[in-house]
Amino acid sequence: QLRICAMGFSLFRFRWGRGLRPGSFPSAHSFAKLSTRRAISSTPNRQRKILAGIAGVAGGLVYCYMNNAAEARAGHVYIVGDVGGTKSRIRMFLSEIEIDDEKLLASKTYPSQEYGSLTTILQEFQEENKDVLATYGTAKACIMAVAGPVELNQVYMPNTGWRLSGEAMAQVLNIPKVLLLNDFVAVGYGILGLKKGDYHVIQDKPCNAKGPIVVYGPGTGLGQAYLTWSKDEYQVWPSEGGHSDWAPRTNQEMRLWHFLKSRIRHRMLKEGRKSHEVDHVSRERVISGSGIPDVYDFFRGEYPEYVDPKIEEQMQTMEKSAVVSINGGKNTNFVCRRAMEQWAQSFGQAVGDLALMYMPTGGIYIAGGVTPKNLDVLRETDFTKWVNSKGRLSKTMESIPVFVVKEQVPIGVVGARVVARRVLKEMYPKEDIHSESKPRNRIESDMALLLNNTE
Repeated sequence: QLRICAMGFSLFRFRWGRGLRPGSFPSAHSFAKLSTRRAISSTPNRQRKILAGIAGVAGGLVYCYMNNAAEARAGHVYIVGDVGGTKSRIRMFLSEIEIDDEKLLASKTYPSQEYGSLTTILQEFQEENKDVLATYGTAKACIMAVAGPVELNQVYMPNTGWRLSGEAMAQVLNIPKVLLLNDFVAVGYGILGLKKGDYHVIQDKPCNAKGPIVVYGPGTGLGQAYLTWSKDEYQVWPSEGGHSDWAPRTNQEMRLWHFLKSRIRHRMLKEGRKSHEVDHVSRERVISGSGIPDVYDFFRGEYPEYVDPKIEEQMQTMEKSAVVSINGGKNTNFVCRRAMEQWAQSFGQAVGDLALMYMPTGGIYIAGGVTPKNLDVLRETDFTKWVNSKGRLSKTMESIPVFVVKEQVPIGVVGARVVARRVLKEMYPKEDIHSESKPRNRIESDMALLLNNTE
């Protein structure tokens, strides 16, 4: 029924609308669906069929004649990217009322090290898709999630040696707005664009619809960001909490702390830096993907009788952290298993500390590539126990919802899209572009529902 209404509206616009571009059909479909949804949600069951159809058609008529938006409803082209030291993933979309209805116009991944700058990559991307741009119009916004600290829309990316300026890129690319985002800030905005099924539920508790949200991400490093409610939507704030101190709790963990500190000092001396600069061991050294091999080496010395020569050989040809993760997850080797148990316990404690610091009643979302691969380890080591073991506040910690974003979700690109849609909404305030203001498809607490619906 929804599709019939949308089809009728699309045909109507095609026949009588003026100044239409090819994007009009999906836009009409989106608007008809939106009108119909509103009619359905506000009418009794027996009236829904008739009123939904009328709403879809009438909404289309009013929209075409009263808003004079045939050109605008064709959507605006925007470009987003997730740019790292190894790969630059670039995508082009056509804006729509709802983010889920947007059309992917082009997508390509470029090897970052083979290019002198991100601007060169984007110029090549535009040239390769000039026919698409000729059909749908030039790009109106470009949002790039980059691996590096962004300040005043400028960034230096140490892994590529690129120095980027959003304003300078806008002039070269002939795009009105080019915005650079720290990659983990983009992950924070990506939380707002997640769909049901994009994440695993680790601690299934209701969410406060406007409560603080924390994003944590063990990957190569350990990213962190947090979201706060401002007026009518969430804003994302960067953090370097991944470099906060890791606190040992047992005698063995104290030995691990000394082992890691000694290893850091050795690496600094090897690089020609002064070793007295080693004054702490950060959580990143234990929880991130790059820290897992060092934790394995420590337990290798603690339990030499359990070292497997075959696994040692695998580490010569495979990434060491992957070998530890695979064998630890399958519990085929005691040393690997102990390393992954240590990872899970320290990870859980860190997430619990974040819960104490931010009181994120809106949820803690765990992103990054390490956690989704090791969900079984988290479950088998009772991850939530380590999250919630906070003494007198343990019961409070048990009320904090915890989620893990699935590995296949390109959350950095999703976050760039959310920001791009906000930029377009500011550029074209009269247009009906819905901003992704808060995460969707979550169970909200009774108190949150009461506060948001006082009537």
